[in-house]
Formats: sequence, structure tokens, C-alpha cells
Amino acid sequence: MAEVVWLNQAIEQLDQIASYIALFDPAAAGRISTRLVELGQSLETFPNRGRPASNGTRELVSVRPYILRYEVQGDTVIILSVRHAARLWDSDI
Repeated sequence: MAEVVWLNQAIEQLDQIASYIALFDPAAAGRISTRLVELGQSLETFPNRGRPASNGTRELVSVRPYILRYEVQGDTVIILSVRHAARLWDSDI
């Protein structure tokens, strides 16, 4: 089983998503946050299940419209970012 590590940047993005949704529906913000964390943690079992992306990273979409970008390094899955599908990727990822 792989270890899942969330970069601070990904945690901050998740917090920003939840804060924005909470402006309109606090309960939905909690549900979406929980589902995104569970999605990331599910990579412990199947780390390569996301689709291949650029620079050796992978993307996982299950909690629409949000995308987790991550990379697998040996037995470690590193969650790099969480973003809305309509947003462009930062050039540094």
C-alpha cells in the first residue's frame, strides 16, 4: 500500500475551495471537502488509476468538477494540487 502525502499547496487549494462553497452552502462545502480527501486517500490502494498528465504526473477526477493532480514516487503518492476543471493549470506544475 502506498503512502499519500498532500503538499501544502494542495491543502491550501482544498481550503480555498471549501471556503468558497461555504459562502453559498456550508453543508455542501463539508461534503465536497470530505469526498476530495477520501479520493486522495484512495490512491493508497490504486496509485496509478488516474489518467496520465504532463511531466509524469497523473490526474484523478471523481468528485466533479474537481481534479486532483498527483505523482507517484515509488511507494509514495504526492498530491500536488486540487483545482476546478474550468481553471487553467499553473505553469509550475
